[in-house]
Amino acid sequence: MKLNKGCPAPVLLFLLMFWFFPIPFPGFAHGLWAAEVDVKPGDTIGPHNWQKVQGMVGENLLQRIKQGYTFKIKEPRTIEPLREYDAATEKYSSAVRLGSNGELLNYFAGRPFPNFDRNDPQAGQKVAWNFYWRWLGDDYKNAGALKEGRIIRYFIDRDGSERRGDVINISIRARNRVTVDPKPVIPGYEHIDWMQIIADEYPRDSSGTTVLEMRYASPHIEDDFYVYVPSLRRIRRVPPIQRCGTIAPSEFNYDDVNSFNGKVTDFKYRLLGEKPMLGNFSQGSLPFRRKTGDYLPLNEDWEIHDAYVLEITPKNPEYCYPRKVLFLDKVHFETIWTMIWDRQGRYWKEQFAFRYPLDLLDKRQIYSVGTVVIVNAQNGRSTLVTVGRNYNYGYRPSFFTIATLQTVMRGGAIR
Repeated sequence: MKLNKGCPAPVLLFLLMFWFFPIPFPGFAHGLWAAEVDVKPGDTIGPHNWQKVQGMVGENLLQRIKQGYTFKIKEPRTIEPLREYDAATEKYSSAVRLGSNGELLNYFAGRPFPNFDRNDPQAGQKVAWNFYWRWLGDDYKNAGALKEGRIIRYFIDRDGSERRGDVINISIRARNRVTVDPKPVIPGYEHIDWMQIIADEYPRDSSGTTVLEMRYASPHIEDDFYVYVPSLRRIRRVPPIQRCGTIAPSEFNYDDVNSFNGKVTDFKYRLLGEKPMLGNFSQGSLPFRRKTGDYLPLNEDWEIHDAYVLEITPKNPEYCYPRKVLFLDKVHFETIWTMIWDRQGRYWKEQFAFRYPLDLLDKRQIYSVGTVVIVNAQNGRSTLVTVGRNYNYGYRPSFFTIATLQTVMRGGAIR
């Protein structure tokens, strides 16, 4: 390699770094890092100018733009975090620390690290905790905002054939409670982060399958994961590795729920930087309009959002995803894009999540998750999940027990 003697020192340093570290960030070779942003509200993006959004969307979507997908860029709508969440952050965050295993110490509620240093070697771990404890209500029912009352899922095969599957999902947080009493922690549940129940409703061959999941605060205690399978007429506890099992016939697994649902201390993190990404925080219709057999949203404009870029790698080499990268909006730490690579370093899956403004009971607005799309770039299959989440129903922790699964086993329903 020949270097010009008159090369300025900063340029020389960059060239040397690139020579010894040819891929300084995951995804560099995949075009995830655009040199500059040349797109603004009012622009129309399509095959004539796809280069403008290179590095701002996943590879699969970029290819679809090259092939003809066209959309407009709109002004983003900003909703500030709820005042009680900000108040909890101000009250509790100064005492929060990281333990030797990356665990969170002295945490009660709010954002754990509101003022982290981007150059801190532990910045990635702190961003991961900010994401994990982002505001998600004190409890929520997915599909509570949909007339069906159930999450609507579509599984699309490479040939465009579709299947539909509906599911109910209810979750409660035992910690980080800022609105519904008791708060900030449910007494007697200080050792638990959250609990959830997931119940299949449709189609008939899977209807009734119900999962109870419990996440413990201690990094040394595995999740509780119970499943009721109607065909077996029994409830069984399954090992946490089941989190890696595909939720057939979708492209999601349990750790893809909410983009990343793994136990924080089971992974390592790097904050790779900050960059603008395309997303949609004001979805127009639930589900969004699309052509049968395709996941692309029609009549939905996209927005530019500044994002933190967080790389996640497992401590367990047998874990299903060797590398996952989250692009988190810098205001709410919600995921805009998720990208996954396989063990050979090949691009594997990409996921984008639309959101929309939702009125709480007191008419204040928050962002709620709308439609989430995951695409397997290797097998050509995709899955769409329209969530329509509603918050703060006042669920009690006694609902999230094996007794509820036994109710389903006896023919009862979850609502």
